[in-house]
Amino acid sequence: MTIRLLYLTRESHPSFRPDIVTLFGHSLPANSVYVDLVALQAGNQPAKWPAGEAFVRKANSRFGRVIARLRLALDLFSLSGRKAYDAIQVRDQVFGALIGLAVARWRGIPFFYWMSFPFPELWQEMGAAHAETLGSKLRRLGWRVRGSVSAWLLYRYILPRTDHVFVQSAAMRKMLEQHGLSGAGMTAVPMGVAMPKELARIVPSDDPRLEGKQVVVYLGALERIRHPEVMLEAMVAVAHAVPNALLVLVGDSQSADDRSWLEDEIRRLGMEDHVTITGWLLPDQAWRYLRAATIGLSPFPRTHVLEVASPTKVCEYLAYGLAVIANDQPEQAYLLRETGGGLCVTLSAEGFSSGILELLADPVKTRKMAEVGRTAIGHLRSYDVLGVKLAESYRQILKRSLPL
Repeated sequence: MTIRLLYLTRESHPSFRPDIVTLFGHSLPANSVYVDLVALQAGNQPAKWPAGEAFVRKANSRFGRVIARLRLALDLFSLSGRKAYDAIQVRDQVFGALIGLAVARWRGIPFFYWMSFPFPELWQEMGAAHAETLGSKLRRLGWRVRGSVSAWLLYRYILPRTDHVFVQSAAMRKMLEQHGLSGAGMTAVPMGVAMPKELARIVPSDDPRLEGKQVVVYLGALERIRHPEVMLEAMVAVAHAVPNALLVLVGDSQSADDRSWLEDEIRRLGMEDHVTITGWLLPDQAWRYLRAATIGLSPFPRTHVLEVASPTKVCEYLAYGLAVIANDQPEQAYLLRETGGGLCVTLSAEGFSSGILELLADPVKTRKMAEVGRTAIGHLRSYDVLGVKLAESYRQILKRSLPL
């Protein structure tokens, strides 16, 4: 059974998100599910989309993006008549979903909503009284209004009328059940990883700063709200016990203030010889730093909105042959429990330092964890596996949606 979806996304095209690029762009077409993408254009030149066609609009300003997103949603009326689509799907756009739902009902086809993040709750948090750093009182009021209106539309009107909801995690499904939605009408599709086919061919980084060091790595964004200071504080105890330990932070912050704050923290803690920041790197370069390390760190804040997320770092570290130390956010704890690929600790300097020291002290145990974890994550969360499961979910959902 071949399936064709019309998919309106919040992310621009091309996207950096692997669940769009790999899952929808490659894994689903390999299972006869083709996706025509509707999205803002990123960059100056239209990019090819391997799963079908990409319908894009350009925007050059914040207000321009708002207008372009509205026009893209309205484009669904005309685009949905160009081919025999089996369903319309909207990702993380509340007002876009309102229009997508209307188009699907007009065309007589199912409507799906893909929820990768609880944006209404995020906007409400951004407008909370304790969020003074996020702007003036008037701006925070705007976030509160946006969050409240979006929450009402999404949870009271759109999702109860949606034929199926795809969520990011089992925890997100429970959250939606608390809004009165049926768990039977939801499918959890967590973040996965594109497994490197020939790991041994990826040459470890030859960065001279790594020579003679026991390398621990973090891959990702370094914004202050992600609490990277936990890793820095952990390294104080680690460096005292293991003088040649080095934490490599592969990534950066979008905010110059956050980057400056992080560098100040490194100096304040006297960790200049034990922590280094690479800045943003191309993926092929970043993977080389993973191959030069033995342990990957994944501190993930446990806020209301992040509790239901599906972090990618644990999957990526395991796929690239690292043992993992991650804190006890639900999805991370589940992955470590299922794969045996690392240690689950509290989100604290003490938790991470004790985990790092335990693994550095026992290289055989660490290597075994990495080997077991890599095998397990391939079976559990590779996008090849997730693509097969998601394609079958679409087929079963659409069979149930067919008129008798």
